[in-house]
Amino acid sequence: METLNLERQKLHEVSKSVYDFKIGSADGSTDDIFADCKGKVTLVFNCAAGCGNIPQHAVLRRLDELFTEEPNFKIQAMTVDDFTCHGYEMYQDGLDKYIERNDLDTTPGMVAQNYAVDNYGVSYKFSELTKGRFDKHTYDPEWVPGAQYQQEPHDFWKCLLDIDTLDRDENNLPNHWETSPWAATPQEIDRSKQGFQGLQGNFEKFLIDKTGTRFIRYSSSFLLGERDQGGLLLPWYEEGSDDPKYAGSWPTEMQAYGIDWSLGELIKDVNNLLEDNFEPYSTNG
Repeated sequence: METLNLERQKLHEVSKSVYDFKIGSADGSTDDIFADCKGKVTLVFNCAAGCGNIPQHAVLRRLDELFTEEPNFKIQAMTVDDFTCHGYEMYQDGLDKYIERNDLDTTPGMVAQNYAVDNYGVSYKFSELTKGRFDKHTYDPEWVPGAQYQQEPHDFWKCLLDIDTLDRDENNLPNHWETSPWAATPQEIDRSKQGFQGLQGNFEKFLIDKTGTRFIRYSSSFLLGERDQGGLLLPWYEEGSDDPKYAGSWPTEMQAYGIDWSLGELIKDVNNLLEDNFEPYSTNG
């Protein structure tokens, strides 16, 4: 899908504080996970149980541990089950089906949280299941993102992605600035009218300021060690990715270098927001 092409060191703005939206926790212990976020900097990211981006839990755990003594920073995972789960057959048809098939007395959010705890030892918490897209993401070569209305995104995501400011067509859909890289025929984005870039994969990250009205967005692959904030291949990775020494299990030597670099950039952004050092700008892309 089209890269985000986000500018560094600047903030997006939203019309109201995302901390005012009530979303429950995965375990049902609270109906307002953001009650404790007001006045804090919060990193939220969308995630299910298994997917190709899921090793980023290991990097987010590092980030969480680095800020253990910082009371004004929090990581909050948002359970979203809107993406085809490649590489994890047990979750391929969704979290609800996984629960039903295994006759479990649990919630989709707890399935995602337990996977992260059991496999990556994280301590941050997950939300209840939320809908982040108008459609379900798929690798089908005939699929056109934003061409079918299957569900209504949660108001939290509509605000954060600036969907609530857009007109809708006869199918109740706003204009999507999104294409599928797996399309059988090339797709084009209609930029002649306002649109938005929806969630394009698990682990899209949003670093939200203390007021809940400004944020920095990072691509789903940022922190995997290969791509930058906007989803473009890191220069050194592109130049040396064919070298045999960079082959093997994740993370390879080159990926580890990229992880350290991207984590360092994210840490700078967290510290800048904690110190109110950013200049905002308005955008819906």
